[in-house]
Amino acid sequence: MAFIEGLLIECDAGAGETVLVGGGPASGKTQVQNQVVARAGELGILTLTAAGAADERDVDGGVIDQLLAGPALPRAITGLLTEGDTEDRIAGLVSAVHRLARERAVLVAVDDLHHVDETSARLLLRLQRRTRSAALLLVLNHPDSWYAGDGLPFAAQPHRHVQLTPLSVAAIAELVAAAGHDGRPERIHELTAGNPLLVNALLDAYRGNADDSRVGLAYSEAVQRLLHRYGSPLREVATAIAVLDTDVTTEAVAAVAGVDPLDAEASAGVLADSGLVAGVRFRQPPAAAAVVGGLRGPEKVRLHVRAAEVKHARGLAAADVARHLVAAGEANADWALPVLVEAAEQVMLGDDVDFATRCLKLAATVATAKWEQQTISQLLAKITWRVNPAAAVPHLECLRQGGDQLDQSDRIALVRQSLWFGDRETFERAFAALGDDIEPLDPRTAAELSLAGQWHYGVSAAVPESGDPWLHTASTLGAVWRTGGGEATSACAERILQNCRLSDTSLEALATAILALAYDGKSDRAEGWCTSLGEEAEYRGAVTWKAMLDAIGAGLALRRGDVAAATEQAARALAMLDAPNWGVAISYPLATLLSAHTAAGAFKAAAAVLRHPVPDVVFTTLGGVRYLRARGQFHLATNRGLAAVSDFQQCQRILRDRDLDLPAIVPWRTDLAEANLRLGNPTLAVELAKQQLGCSAPTDSYSQGSALRVLAFAGDSAARPGLLNRAAEAFKASGDRLELAKTVRTLNQLGQRAERSAGLVKPVHVPRQASAAASRAPRPVARPVAAEPNGAAVTEGNPAGNPATLSEAELRVAELAAHGRTNRQISETLYITVSTVEQHLTRVYRKLGVPGRSALAGELAGAEGGQ
Repeated sequence: MAFIEGLLIECDAGAGETVLVGGGPASGKTQVQNQVVARAGELGILTLTAAGAADERDVDGGVIDQLLAGPALPRAITGLLTEGDTEDRIAGLVSAVHRLARERAVLVAVDDLHHVDETSARLLLRLQRRTRSAALLLVLNHPDSWYAGDGLPFAAQPHRHVQLTPLSVAAIAELVAAAGHDGRPERIHELTAGNPLLVNALLDAYRGNADDSRVGLAYSEAVQRLLHRYGSPLREVATAIAVLDTDVTTEAVAAVAGVDPLDAEASAGVLADSGLVAGVRFRQPPAAAAVVGGLRGPEKVRLHVRAAEVKHARGLAAADVARHLVAAGEANADWALPVLVEAAEQVMLGDDVDFATRCLKLAATVATAKWEQQTISQLLAKITWRVNPAAAVPHLECLRQGGDQLDQSDRIALVRQSLWFGDRETFERAFAALGDDIEPLDPRTAAELSLAGQWHYGVSAAVPESGDPWLHTASTLGAVWRTGGGEATSACAERILQNCRLSDTSLEALATAILALAYDGKSDRAEGWCTSLGEEAEYRGAVTWKAMLDAIGAGLALRRGDVAAATEQAARALAMLDAPNWGVAISYPLATLLSAHTAAGAFKAAAAVLRHPVPDVVFTTLGGVRYLRARGQFHLATNRGLAAVSDFQQCQRILRDRDLDLPAIVPWRTDLAEANLRLGNPTLAVELAKQQLGCSAPTDSYSQGSALRVLAFAGDSAARPGLLNRAAEAFKASGDRLELAKTVRTLNQLGQRAERSAGLVKPVHVPRQASAAASRAPRPVARPVAAEPNGAAVTEGNPAGNPATLSEAELRVAELAAHGRTNRQISETLYITVSTVEQHLTRVYRKLGVPGRSALAGELAGAEGGQ
């Protein structure tokens, strides 16, 4: 502008010139011309303006009419428009304008010179030859491609050439600053390549404080406007490049666009000059998406079908070809079906379950032969399980009926899904068939499936160990359910975690390894692995994997005594899949959620968990046994001892019917012992606890701790502290901090009672690492309960003055307050807010019928003395 403004000033002083302003579409040529015209008006220069148009190129003298239509022109000049033939009129007009320019400065500004009609172009050429001899300035705009082609007659004459280049990052930064908003110059330049039309569209969007979706829409609309300005064949070429969206040849682009290859090459060059395209591909995916998004109906289908044909003919990857078939929604070519099937298998290697499913569903619409339909169903069964297990059920029947026609991957999928849905018979039959295959089963896969069988049913499939390292590792790791954690199982767990990639077949093997570490007191390692595998599952879009791993993580949080985290994580895992998609694995998040609510004394929430639908087949699996145990413990905590006995006895029957004894998962003898103790049958309780001690492996610290705790309360009170100390040590060795904290709390209560009775402090040996967990872990408190109509238990209120009416949370707060702690100190000790402490104390005072904090110590001490 500074350069052209200088020419305007020289023109006003009597010096003429011709300026050709070139640039790509929407490069700002019209904006420059408008500013030139405005400045000329400020200087008092007579201005003649016109603009060429593609649809007026055949209007003879159309641009001349525009130039001479201004009211400031002398009548003598305008009169020449209708006098004589064309040549005479041109000659007369040129002479008249030239004479006028010798009297005063004249600006002739023409936009889109390449669209000017032939007669008007001849007039402008003659004026160009005379600019140096009068105060006549011509400013003519043109596209870059025109300058060295049709524009040669003008370019051959004396002129000054201005080339408009894309805006730089620095220039865009100036515009952003001038607009006064926080648009990102680098990102704007990256998306627009500095094209002013696109830049201004984004600046306007940012100026309006639009969100990302509105900015994206503004960008998409601007790209489509820009291509509309290009016209044919460049617009068709740009559309073909966007549809193809891969690095292909210009011949391929020409075939899709339906234009001559030379035109395609020239158009691709123009697009490259604009910065939108690099080679024959859009530089930025949003730009290509904007072009494709502008396609409608049949045109979109036609272009994608043509793109698929072109890519298939050139031997591109099946997945690349299939994307166009899926986008078109058509697969009528003879070669389309096998391409779609192959593409589905290819993209599954990259975990693209959604696209693989779409490929197979499109293939299913054109499959006619029964074997084709069966193949597609089998693939769908294998593919969809990872994100939507229930959707695989209709296709699972094809795998069941496949018989000898199934290949190894089909049988593995059948094993995988029959386990998930609790079909043990199909699982065992399919696993046996894998062993009979001509192609031997890979030892790693055999080890993973063996551990999966143990996870769900407590027994591995019939795979001989044969000395193979994989199978030996799996066999040793699987012993964790019988022996608890130990050095051998932890070592094997680490091997599995380090060498098994997260996959459909390895999910339960990895889960087993995680729990083996936790059972060996290596909770930090277990949670670290669980978190990293969960992140991988989320990254790979495997919802089923993620849900299962989060359910395992919730159980780990509960073992370390973080009841709130366990509750939150179990609920989150449960929400990831609906009940049909969970299959029998739903027992894991439900059991953890139920146990967490029970531990927190949130019995109404626990009762709500029991209303969650559970398929009957769950109770044929170990997950179902875990769930039954959690339900029994809930019944025990709510004083429904007989209901608890029924649940624990059902655990016993399920395990005995399968000739299993897995105390590390379900120490049912101890559970029954505790229930009998609550029901006033200490003799049977002692017998059951001793049986549990006798059958527990030396490394099964959890079962030992559970039995010792029962014996402590069922036997002589003088032996109680010693037995509880041993129980605490056992729970510490097992890594179960929740049970450790409960045992330590009981020990502390015994010590406090002894202190009050003797009037002096009697030290009680407490494992040091249990102290932190003990301050947070919940304590079971006996409460009378009533049955809701559906059979679930809810807490009832008790008469005031009885500490048994206090919830566990209220009892913890009351005890600390009785020992002189302030509300702030209580909140810091229990990790709750001061407001929560105040609410608990208000309810404590009401339930105990005491006036305030000072009366708590005597009330609680009297209650303990009567126990």
